[in-house]
Amino acid sequence: MPGKLIEPKVITDFKNMPVAILPKGFYFSDERWETIWTEYDKKGESLTSEDLKRLFPDDPSLHSAAVIRTGSQLGKDFKSK
Repeated sequence: MPGKLIEPKVITDFKNMPVAILPKGFYFSDERWETIWTEYDKKGESLTSEDLKRLFPDDPSLHSAAVIRTGSQLGKDFKSK
């Protein structure tokens, strides 16, 4: 069933080894499922966030704004309004 994930999801293989960790908000579909497994089979190890960004460059859940830590920022500066 296609749609956006409401929480992060870990995909594992039959040995319970991680294939990929998908972030909250990632759009998941059968086509993407096949793409992830094809890339995993080709690579032979877990997919990194960089791998996912390369496979799905238009998915906003894989891209976050850079945070530059200066020491002067407070937690309230990062809370959603």
